[in-house]
Amino acid sequence: MISRSGALGGFLVGTTIYASLGPRGFAVLALFVVGGSLLTRLGYASKARTGTAQEHGGRRSARNALANCAVATFCAILAATGSEPFIAAFVASLGAAFADTAESEVGQLFSRTPRLITTLQRVPPGTDGAISPPGTLAGVGAAGLTAALGLALGMLETPAAALLVATAAFLGTVADSLIGGLSPRAGNELTNVLCTLVAALLAFTFAYLVWGGGIRSSHNDIRVDYKSSGARISWSEVPETMSFTVAEAQTSYWAIKATIS
Repeated sequence: MISRSGALGGFLVGTTIYASLGPRGFAVLALFVVGGSLLTRLGYASKARTGTAQEHGGRRSARNALANCAVATFCAILAATGSEPFIAAFVASLGAAFADTAESEVGQLFSRTPRLITTLQRVPPGTDGAISPPGTLAGVGAAGLTAALGLALGMLETPAAALLVATAAFLGTVADSLIGGLSPRAGNELTNVLCTLVAALLAFTFAYLVWGGGIRSSHNDIRVDYKSSGARISWSEVPETMSFTVAEAQTSYWAIKATIS
């Protein structure tokens, strides 16, 4: 559920993401929005009695929308320029937002003895930086589900890539808990931004280190990206068992597809 300001913020975020990444990017955003809303409503009366329920009847404002989706929106815009690692960062940032929501909502509902991540001392449910087994499992599941959707939609090319993105998303929530435990006054919106930012940076780094923006394979196709349209391509740069099938100019690079013969 969202407030009027949340609806406006969500509209701006959704429009930007759809314009940048099309229906695939919007589907990943929808998973977070719908899934997060359902988890917020899960056992709301019980959470309200303990004082841990989302304020304003569970309706989220524009501040919540921007805190959770600003990093993803920025990554979507950059991904639209042809930078593949930013697609991984986009999926990871929304995965972290979804996982953080799952950890909070499920942990507050099913755990009566959460512990502070920095000291492992028992603290009341809803305490900043508190963690619990049910919440952690829910976070892992939400991060994995987001990465799996990215894989199914073709935004992530291999299961290994999805695993790295899911890991980055979960580690973003760990950073969120650490910041909350070390600096409770940071506020929920700031920790949400940092959570998604850490996840995006980790996913971008994983993608760049593993694939390097150079050769990425999928089944029998191999794509070689050259950052300059003026680059000269020679046969010595690829194995002799390949034959070029398509060459097309892109906005920021030349994409040349080669197929293993």
